[in-house]
Amino acid sequence: MTLASKTRSKPPRLSLGQFVKGLPRRGVVTWAHLDTWLEGDSETFARETKRLAKGLDKIEIRVVGIPPSAPEFDPPYQFHSSLRSDGVLPYEREVGKRARLSRAGEFRFARRYEFLRLRAKAALLAAGFGEDLIKALLVQGDLDKAEWPAKAMKSRTLIDRVVARVTEFEELRNGFLEGSLYLVMKGVHRYRGLGIDTADLVQEGNVSLFQAVEGFDWRRDVRFKTYAEYWINQAFLKMLYNNVRTVRVPVWVQKLLKKIKDLQKASEQENGRKLTSTEVGRRLDIPAAKVEELLKTQRYAVSLDAEIGGNDDGGRMGDLLEDRRYIPVPEQVVDVRLRDRLGEVLNHLPERERTILTQRFGLDGKPPRTLFEVGQLLGVSAERIRQLQEVALKRLRLPQTQGRLRGFMSA
Repeated sequence: MTLASKTRSKPPRLSLGQFVKGLPRRGVVTWAHLDTWLEGDSETFARETKRLAKGLDKIEIRVVGIPPSAPEFDPPYQFHSSLRSDGVLPYEREVGKRARLSRAGEFRFARRYEFLRLRAKAALLAAGFGEDLIKALLVQGDLDKAEWPAKAMKSRTLIDRVVARVTEFEELRNGFLEGSLYLVMKGVHRYRGLGIDTADLVQEGNVSLFQAVEGFDWRRDVRFKTYAEYWINQAFLKMLYNNVRTVRVPVWVQKLLKKIKDLQKASEQENGRKLTSTEVGRRLDIPAAKVEELLKTQRYAVSLDAEIGGNDDGGRMGDLLEDRRYIPVPEQVVDVRLRDRLGEVLNHLPERERTILTQRFGLDGKPPRTLFEVGQLLGVSAERIRQLQEVALKRLRLPQTQGRLRGFMSA
């Protein structure tokens, strides 16, 4: 081997132990130095991260972030339309300025996230925190509100180490989230205008992004983008299912309804008709009666205070509905006066004739009776009742009696 070839050959790679020994105590290290030890398959990663975390903790090394680099980030996402009328335009513009995580960046950030989570958990365990509380602290980030164990309160070193490790972990997670916020805004553009306030959609999507980061497993070789979009869509659908309807319908019912609608739509396109309840039930393996019961839940409630579209007078939906519990005032007045006046007129008739008219025409509020029924009541024939009825009506047609009732004839 010549001297020139020796000069061109690469220097041997340091072992992990040599790398850690070369770091200054209580110093800092960037991801550019650590990423080499976080690569490899799952077995190598598990082995190297434990050794690396233990070695860095011995000499109190802090991990600091680095500015976005080309391999890890893509240019910002360009939204085709803006949410100008939804009150979140400033937020959308801010998201539109942030670089997106690339495919390589997603996997690299996921490995870093797992490494710093392991390191933060070790510090919390050493300080006396329980497993359940550690999980809540790392997901929710409420370290300031947490009650510190007695073991940690006795050592300032333990407290400082926990704060430093959790801070490192949260800073990296924030970078992970910020590089993925465009996924939430894409979903917001898709689900806006369906009955949920846009700002609420943004908030729900961001919460689901936290869950996606926590549950993502880079070992499955699936992009974080694909995994996060599933979580975001599920969060939006659940929010719509639970809040759009006035009367809440269980989520599983609404999902089953969606399957029924999809089947009906496909049938209309292929066969030009909708499927019957029996056909739908056969395809979904549920009874036809269950299908009909599910379809009844599609009815939506309408608020009586809802404004009538196109009405400039401020009309409400309730204004169009008749309230049958109440009788209009003019009808009440006419009814009361007519009843009183009839009572006065009938009082001038003989008792038998008054009884016949009252029974025959239901003037006592009861159903009208036949001639035969009134005859049985008074112990005479139906023909006799008819004759007495004619006599009584003639009395009512007399000028002095008819004049008292003339005002009610048009009513």
